[in-house]
Amino acid sequence: MSKRTTVAKWLPKYNRWQIKVRKDGVRKTFTCPIPGRKGQIECHRKADAWLEEGLTDPNVRVSVLFDKMIEQLKINTSKTHWRHYEQFGRLYIKPAKGTKRVASLTENDLQDIVTYAYEHPAKGKPLSEKTFKDIIACIKYFIKYARKEQVTKLHPENLHVPHGAAKSNKGTLLPDDLIKLFSSSKTTWHKKEIDEWFIHAWRFEVVTGMRPGEIAGLKDSDIKNNICSIKRAINWEGEVTTGKNRNAQRTFVIPEIGMSILRDQRQMLKRAGIISPYVFPDVDGDHFLQPKYNKHWTTYRDYNGLSKRTPYEMRHTFFSAVKELPKELIKPMGGHSKDFDTFGHYGHELPGEAEKAAVLVDTVFRNLLGRG
Repeated sequence: MSKRTTVAKWLPKYNRWQIKVRKDGVRKTFTCPIPGRKGQIECHRKADAWLEEGLTDPNVRVSVLFDKMIEQLKINTSKTHWRHYEQFGRLYIKPAKGTKRVASLTENDLQDIVTYAYEHPAKGKPLSEKTFKDIIACIKYFIKYARKEQVTKLHPENLHVPHGAAKSNKGTLLPDDLIKLFSSSKTTWHKKEIDEWFIHAWRFEVVTGMRPGEIAGLKDSDIKNNICSIKRAINWEGEVTTGKNRNAQRTFVIPEIGMSILRDQRQMLKRAGIISPYVFPDVDGDHFLQPKYNKHWTTYRDYNGLSKRTPYEMRHTFFSAVKELPKELIKPMGGHSKDFDTFGHYGHELPGEAEKAAVLVDTVFRNLLGRG
């Protein structure tokens, strides 16, 4: 909060009190013609009112300021992002510390929120380590927002994930699953066997490590010969975004097995009479929505007897398959930051410069599929 550091002075020449104050680089002058102490107090009141204008109540409670933050996020971020934080606030932050004054929050109070989430997980299911990291990120964002609102000077540094947090159970498709995925395009619809519309999208996701949202947003114009540029993603809510993080936008060489999948996809669209700017459109030519994409996968997966994995775990499958390859070659394909532990996060046990990476990846998957 900006505070007045000067006092009003009486100017005999003009018969008035005057004070000059500055806020956010802007300087203003306030005056009052009332002589004596009463006039000086009134001059101070005007200056203080301007300095405090637009500032948050210093006694604001956590729940009130958190809701204000969410309203701002609704304007500036995607629906997926703000709903994620709104959920953390509703389930953990508000129940734990919602009635406390923001100005009186301590780092221990913030850790208490994490502990509350650990002891009161939503639906009674233990929260994963990743979820706790997301909750901590939300808390830190809230405190940063509170600092901007000038109601706290807190800089939390030591918030930590509870030691008993459940490890992520993310997995991968096994070699037998991959063979089925690349050999069978059949699924079921109303108890009838049909060809799966998204089969090539899933296969391409596996051999490139792309995220489902990036697959949804991929356009023909993003592919020049065998060079793929990731420029956008379409999130769960159907919103077009720039991707999950600052490294999501990237360019890589598509391995030959991926180019073969693209040729199959183009032939399928041609047979269906679909003309679309998207590489893997829905049946109406527009981009697909992830809920539908997931539902199709679940039906296909169960019909073909694959492991119970999700579309996002195809990305994990990619990194598991190529975990023996040089990291510096694979990271650009995955769109990870330099300090992101790609193989520590995505590398799972699996039995069994750009052009070089594509050749190596192609070899890995041809060997896994028995096509080497």
